[in-house]
Amino acid sequence: MVSQFKFLAALMLAVLCFTSMAQKPVAVKSEYAIIKGHVENHKENFWEFYQQGILRSMLVSVTIDKQGNFTKRIKVEGDAMDLLLMPVQRRIFVKKNDTINVNWDANKAAESFSITSLNKVRVRAFKKLSVIDSVFAQHLAQLRPVLYNKRLTDSAKFTALNDSYNEEIQMLVKDGVAEGYDKISTDIHFRYADLMINAKLLPRYELYINKPSKFTNFLLITTQRQAYATESEEWFNLSNEYRDFLFKYLVYFQPIKYTSTNTVAENSDNKLQQYKYAWRTYVTGLYSLSILEIRDWYCTQSIFWSFNNHPFDECVEVYKDFITKVKTPMYADTLKQFYQNVQRLKPGTPAPSFMLKDENGRMVSLSKFKGKVVYIDFWGVNCGPCISEIKNSVPALHERYKDKDIVFVNVCVDTDEKTWKASLKDLNLQGVNLIAPGWTKHPMVKAFNVTAIPHYFLIDANGVIKSNNCPSPGQSGLLYKLLDEAITK
Repeated sequence: MVSQFKFLAALMLAVLCFTSMAQKPVAVKSEYAIIKGHVENHKENFWEFYQQGILRSMLVSVTIDKQGNFTKRIKVEGDAMDLLLMPVQRRIFVKKNDTINVNWDANKAAESFSITSLNKVRVRAFKKLSVIDSVFAQHLAQLRPVLYNKRLTDSAKFTALNDSYNEEIQMLVKDGVAEGYDKISTDIHFRYADLMINAKLLPRYELYINKPSKFTNFLLITTQRQAYATESEEWFNLSNEYRDFLFKYLVYFQPIKYTSTNTVAENSDNKLQQYKYAWRTYVTGLYSLSILEIRDWYCTQSIFWSFNNHPFDECVEVYKDFITKVKTPMYADTLKQFYQNVQRLKPGTPAPSFMLKDENGRMVSLSKFKGKVVYIDFWGVNCGPCISEIKNSVPALHERYKDKDIVFVNVCVDTDEKTWKASLKDLNLQGVNLIAPGWTKHPMVKAFNVTAIPHYFLIDANGVIKSNNCPSPGQSGLLYKLLDEAITK
């Protein structure tokens, strides 16, 4: 088992090692699971759940027949794939060849929602997962004020965080261990490791078990030293939490070290100085990761991320470089499709047209604002960063430009009309408020290629895209400069 794990710091390879690799393309593991069941008193002819794939999450619609029955066959990426089941937001995970039964009464969903399977061990794991997710939500609420309390020492913050981590691990193994617990324990570990990144506790502190037992020792994640710096194919295929953590760890810590058995090692500090923004994020993974599929996954994600955060032209150059190196077909195909989409949205091209409903039921189109600069905010009522921007930064933005030829358009993408209207009232959100329900399935969201929120577009007075990745209201220095330029032209 030890041979499957390699510390990132010992795995950093020179770029020549990668470009000279004579490896065959790698196929992502992918088979099917079935979600089926019955719902009583459902008013619509479909049901939805979120599916967390290796690359992206997506909202999946399931047709419900007149009798209330449904069946959905889904492709499982990796060894386990998370699903978030509506309407109760219950998380489960599926593995290849699973058949999961879901039943509930829409009039009393919380009380009646049930998940069953012929695999009784899996059902046991689901019950544990449900309890632990609930406890984590409580821990998170308790930890936030602790982790961001400037008066507390880092040691005190880590102790509070590690105690919560231990409570969840001990809760998991209280009655022994079972199939699926390896996945759950890995999820637990890396969502706490993620909190450690946010609180700037890594790499000075490391999660550990206070009171090891034969059950905790059975879980690989609890015995692995420096798990935060470990490249693991097993964890990669099991846990979305690990994948999210790994990406963030590489982006923010950039642990690049160049080694080569055939050439003199390059100076990593000097080499890194050559890169900025998108290139820096990209080469971090390109040089750091030795497992080909994980390398290709990271570089693909870095390109997605960079197009949302860095200069467009630089991102294009990164894409052109990696598309010649990628070996995993799934990522190569996805990148090519993604690039076609972003080309339609590069600065200087006409913005896609749209027609959306406002809070008064009137249809609003982009053409209505011709002659004015348009700042579009794609947001969601369940998006924490979105709400933070709206509460803390948007009022000042609106006040600054209230007498200028600029329109602030707020497009909500993640909820129904009733919840959206209630949120508008609670937030007192000014501007043109529109709704594009269905998230990534909605035509406007697809047209603007919005895959994560918040996301901002700036369109000039002629309907041409000025920025497809505009600064947020909280980035006032950058945003105000861009808006001032747009309204003076």
